[in-house]
Amino acid sequence: MKNKLIQVVIFVIFLSLIISPGLITTEITNALKIFIYTLFPSIFPFFLISDLLINYNFCNTLSKYFSKINNFLFHTANASNFVIIMSIFSGFPSGAKYIKTLLDKKLLNLNQANYLITFTHFANPLFILSVSKLIFNNSTLGYLIILCHILANIIIGIIVRPKEKEIDKPIELNEIKPFSINLSNSIKSSFNLLLLILGNTCFFFIITKILTTYLNLNNFLSLLINGFFDMTKGITSISILNTSSILFKGILLLSFICFGGINVHMQVLDIIGKSGIKYKNFLLGRISQLAISICLFFILYSFI
Repeated sequence: MKNKLIQVVIFVIFLSLIISPGLITTEITNALKIFIYTLFPSIFPFFLISDLLINYNFCNTLSKYFSKINNFLFHTANASNFVIIMSIFSGFPSGAKYIKTLLDKKLLNLNQANYLITFTHFANPLFILSVSKLIFNNSTLGYLIILCHILANIIIGIIVRPKEKEIDKPIELNEIKPFSINLSNSIKSSFNLLLLILGNTCFFFIITKILTTYLNLNNFLSLLINGFFDMTKGITSISILNTSSILFKGILLLSFICFGGINVHMQVLDIIGKSGIKYKNFLLGRISQLAISICLFFILYSFI
């Protein structure tokens, strides 16, 4: 049944390429513009630098400064600290990328990886501020959304944390390669992930365009479809939504960011692959984060 459904979806896309090639070409062009001007500049530097930091054992250095607070809040230590701190600033799917990389290097075990995947889904703060400025013309709401987004993950991390605290022991890499080799490997690794993000973005832009065009949906349903499949497209649709309610727009923006869209979920699935990291943990984390962040937003919005 699942394979039949996938066949139908792919065949519908194929027919759309024949019937309305201009429509599909326009969507791919839009996806490329968003990737080139928004996603690539904000994601690539973080992926590249963080990969280099991992290769030069920055996990230990970072752990020295954040081990006490992370051990108190999340009962984590060592490489787990790197994942938590760096994912906050890098934007998704960096959390999944760091977890998988450190698991492969045996700096994390599978239990730690499955715990971290539940609450290290963070949007890039600069991205949130830029889209908030576009939608609300107000930076204050952008900071409020960032606060709710991060606090929701912290709450989840505390609720599902291991009972016993990890022991903070220095971890040394077996071999540190020359910088030229590390730089080359980091560039290749970053571009491989960026190509995955680009491909997924183009695919889901096509899906949402077909659904919203041929089903003749109204603006609000089209927005929900866009946000469910692709967070970026959903967010850009909020700015043209015919409503003056800032609270409603804020909830929509926060919902799209916390859930991430099917696009991001497919990226995470591809990253974790057959590593043993449970996608179920990631999915439950996103649903919980969405619910908690909206509650926080309702509470804090009344003070603004």
